[in-house]
Amino acid sequence: MSNQVRVIDSLSKTVLFETTMDKISDAYSFATQMEEAGLDIEVVAPSLAETLITSLGADEKDIAKFKEGLQEEIDEHDESDFGCAVCVAPGPHR
Repeated sequence: MSNQVRVIDSLSKTVLFETTMDKISDAYSFATQMEEAGLDIEVVAPSLAETLITSLGADEKDIAKFKEGLQEEIDEHDESDFGCAVCVAPGPHR
């Protein structure tokens, strides 16, 4: 996993622009220009959790497993009737 921010064409998946996290505003500026030109754009940046686990030594396999688990959690909440509005913390209720 890279700590790079990428601006990607949504249709072709071509990377149009790449920069570091400290220049993420440049990526958003570029993405805005591309959208104004009519392109369908995605800005892909590592999340805080991804950055943390990478700094702790996670490899590509670990990151893929993390993302899969995160997506499973999201899907589980999306499939429930109430979503996160009724998530209750485990343990005794007062």
